Amino acid sequence: MDLGELALRLAAFARRTFADFGLPGHDATVSGVGLSMEDFVWAVLEEYVEGRLEHEASRGDLFSLLATAMRNDIIDSLRKAAHLHEETRSRLPREPHSTIDPPSLDELPGPAVDVPAMLDEENYRKRVWASLAGEPELAKVVRAILDLNLYRPREIAAALGISVTEVQNRKKRLRRRFMEFNWVQRKIP
Repeated sequence: MDLGELALRLAAFARRTFADFGLPGHDATVSGVGLSMEDFVWAVLEEYVEGRLEHEASRGDLFSLLATAMRNDIIDSLRKAAHLHEETRSRLPREPHSTIDPPSLDELPGPAVDVPAMLDEENYRKRVWASLAGEPELAKVVRAILDLNLYRPREIAAALGISVTEVQNRKKRLRRRFMEFNWVQRKIP
């Protein structure tokens, strides 16, 4: 495998990892740290090329090693104090009296969706709750977000009495559930 192909595969993996941690979009950066997906890809490739990251064929393929190292670097940057204390704001303008952040471009409805009905908040809440029928664990996460206005995994975990890892797992399940009901669109890596 050449480095160009490896870089492309790592870029796709980085995009997926960023999305898993709530950083959607091709130009997302880790706030407070200022590192983009591309920065992480090139950093891990640099470590490998310079010999600071060694690959042993008996322990798996090269991509797995580099992807794991890159994912760990992303997680480390998310745990840094600079990131944890950085206030993130939407890059889209909003009305001064608005208390709701606008949706990201990846979450906008497709052309077959009735946009006025989609924007009606009461109608939206009813559809969300209907889509969660039979999923009490996911409903608890949504209730913490919608009713308690909690957005950080750590806050949601504390409110529900579960681990942050479990919150992340439920958020992934919630995203898949919402994809089934066409609430969010699949992201193209």
